Formats: sequence, structure tokens, C-alpha cells
Amino acid sequence: MPSGLSRLFIRPSYSHSLSPTIVVGKRSRTKFVFVGFLLLIAGCAVLPGHWRPGWNEHWRDNKPVPDTAGSWKLTELEVTDGRFLALAISGGGSRAANFGAAVMLELEHRKLLEQVDVISGVSGGTLPAAYYGLGEQAGAFTESALRKALGFDFQGSWIRRWFLPQNIFRYWLSDFTRSDIMVQVFNNQLYHDATFRHLLPHPKILLNSTVHNDHTRFTFTDERFAKLHSVLATYPVANAVNASSAFPGAFQDVTLQWYMEPPQYMHLYDGGPIDNLGVQAITEYINRNILGTSLDRLFPNGCLIVIIDATPASEHPELNAGQSSRSLIDYFVDTNALDAMDAMLLESRRSLLAGMGIPIARQDQEMRGRLPVNDPRQCGCEVRHIALRQLMYAGEESDGLAERVTQIKTKFWIAEEEQNDLFTAAKLLMKMVDDKKLLAEESLRTSCAVERK
Repeated sequence: MPSGLSRLFIRPSYSHSLSPTIVVGKRSRTKFVFVGFLLLIAGCAVLPGHWRPGWNEHWRDNKPVPDTAGSWKLTELEVTDGRFLALAISGGGSRAANFGAAVMLELEHRKLLEQVDVISGVSGGTLPAAYYGLGEQAGAFTESALRKALGFDFQGSWIRRWFLPQNIFRYWLSDFTRSDIMVQVFNNQLYHDATFRHLLPHPKILLNSTVHNDHTRFTFTDERFAKLHSVLATYPVANAVNASSAFPGAFQDVTLQWYMEPPQYMHLYDGGPIDNLGVQAITEYINRNILGTSLDRLFPNGCLIVIIDATPASEHPELNAGQSSRSLIDYFVDTNALDAMDAMLLESRRSLLAGMGIPIARQDQEMRGRLPVNDPRQCGCEVRHIALRQLMYAGEESDGLAERVTQIKTKFWIAEEEQNDLFTAAKLLMKMVDDKKLLAEESLRTSCAVERK
């Protein structure tokens, strides 16, 4: 009987002791569901109105679209001094961005940067081009400011931003992509949500990408956007830079809407496959504006194009001793795809430089060329080709430096030592230009094959 009584009294007590646990469990599950619901609502709340942020706007006004520095138009700002001076900054990730900026600083020291009329950038080369075009909106154009801005680990920040809650929801619940995450990085570090209307009126800034739809070049200009019934002035600079540098394998393409019925879309990615030197946009700019005249009449004091070429070495000796070529970044991006693209870009480079009169056998040595244009008198522009690969033939001064800078990987981060080497390389190469007197006034005159009538 006592044992029975004990069991009788213990059972209610035992049942009573479970009740709070069950209630707590139910409450926990309810809270979990409620929190999950709030997170889902939050995720929906951050979805962009269009399925990707930074959408190009429909221009409904019948008036002409606002002018920006992204334009094919020739204005008084380009012809006042009677000379045309353009920069073409090649692709190549942070290697190209830092080398391009370093050469631009050297040109500034020689009082030439302020005379530049057009800057054409591709992929990594668009970073300093857009930065310079925005002026103080982006930041000071000094060596210390550029080293800080372009020495940033864009790649690491991009990967970390994958895991922000709002980006996770957008990525999985909309067509928001990895490219859009890089736009956030560019805006946060360089462009601060600037649009093309914030570009200074001079020089012209031409940012180039590739059209996925038909594999043609797309240059961000007022005229090209007008054909889409859109307006470039309100388009974010960071989106255009991303479209130019969105190399396949790491980034998805960037979409522009063509405002027609039914709507159509244009998809853009890395500009390198079409022209990784950025020369084609400058050629088009000249050809458009010499119609009805000739190059020497339009620019009697000369025409000069400076190509800043960050093409790396084509050999990979480090692979000889490695059983596997996979590195940490290969867990996120297949770098074999990037290397395959580098091989294609190298072949395109050979063809472009050969078209400027620089023989293939001397493209890593010769700094002088000539760009033919559609001129009735067969006039052409002088070309100054400044390339990292030229350091391999620079003698003892560049001993070791050439190998280091041409082995820097195409990536969106750069070590401090690599950045130091690139700035040193720019100084050494520009000294070679000076020694050869390639920027002397008499060497910049426009040459024509047909005498003027």
C-alpha cells in the first residue's frame, strides 16, 4: 500500500513537472516560426522594385537626353588646344587598376593628364578611369589616396557581403546576383552612389563591356542609352564599372532594359573579350568626329593615344612544381576559366597592336605605333604603348621587377608589395618614354599619307 500510494503521488507530480517543458517547447517553436516569418518579411522588404538594383531608367520626355561625359560628342573642351590626347587603360583586375592609376599620376607630373580629352577603360582599367572622371565626388587624385582606394581588397569584401542577411534573401528570392554584390563594394569604396551626371564635363569617360546577346562591344554613352529609350545621366557609375569588369566564371552579366513593346533586354559582361586594351572606343570616337573634315584640320597640333597595358606574362612557371593548381580562391571561382580568358585576350592584344604598326615580335619592346583612322587624307594618330611586359627588356634597372609585376594574378585585391612594384614599374617605364623623347612636341604631329589640297 505505501508503495502504491507512492506511485500514485509520484505520477501526478511527474506529469506536472513535464507540463512546463512541453509549454516551453511549444513557445520556442512558435517563437522560431515567428522569427522566421519576420526574417522572410524583412527579406521581401529589401527586394528591389525591379528584380535588380541600379536599373536603367525609361526616358519618357520628348526632350533630348541630358549630356554627360559618357558621350561620342565632340565639344569645345576637346578642340580648344588643337590637340587630341586620349588614354586607353587595359583590363586586368587590381593589377590594371593600380598600374593605370600610377601611369596617370606620372602623366600628371608631366602636365599631360590635364590635357587628356578621352579616357577609355576596360575591366580593371575602368576603376581609375571612373575615379578620375568623378573628381572630388570619388576622392583626391593623389598617390596616397589612389593607393588606399585601389589597394582595397574588393574581392574579400565581395565574398563577405555574400553572407549579409539582405543579400542572402535577395540572392535566393530574386534575380539579384553576385555582380550586384560587387556593385555594393564599388559604391562603398570608390563611387559613393555617383551616377553619370556626376562625371566632370572633361575628359570624356568611355567604359566598355561586351554584349552577351550578340558578342559586340557596348560603350556606356548617352547615344547608346538613347537607343534603349533610356538615359545615362541617372545610371550608377558603379554598375557600369561592374558591367565592364564582370568576368565570366565569377560574376553574372549586368542587364539593361530596352524600353519597347514587348520589353527587351541587353546583357553585358567583361569588356575584355572584344578589346582588352580599350582602343576601339577611342577609334570610334575619332572616326565619328572627323566626318566631313580631316584629322589634321580638326587637331592641327597633333593626335596622341597612350595605351596603358597591364597584360601579364603568358607563362606560369609555378605550375611546373605543383601537383595541383587549385588555390583558396578556386573554392569560389574557377581560375582556370580566367587563365583561358587571358590566353584569348593575349591573342586579341597581338592583333590590335599589329594593326597599329607594332610587329608581333616587338610588341613587348616597341613603345611607338600609329593608329590609322577613317580619314580622307589617310591621317593617323601617334600611339605610345606603355606595357608591364616591356620591363622584361628594360635591362638591369628592372631586374626582378619585370617578373614580379607580370606574375601578379588577375584578381580584385592586391598585396602591398605588389602595389609598390606597380607604382615603381610606372615610374621606370615613363622614364624610358622620356629617354626616348616619345612625348616631345615634334613627335606628336599628325602624319598624313595624302597631301592637303
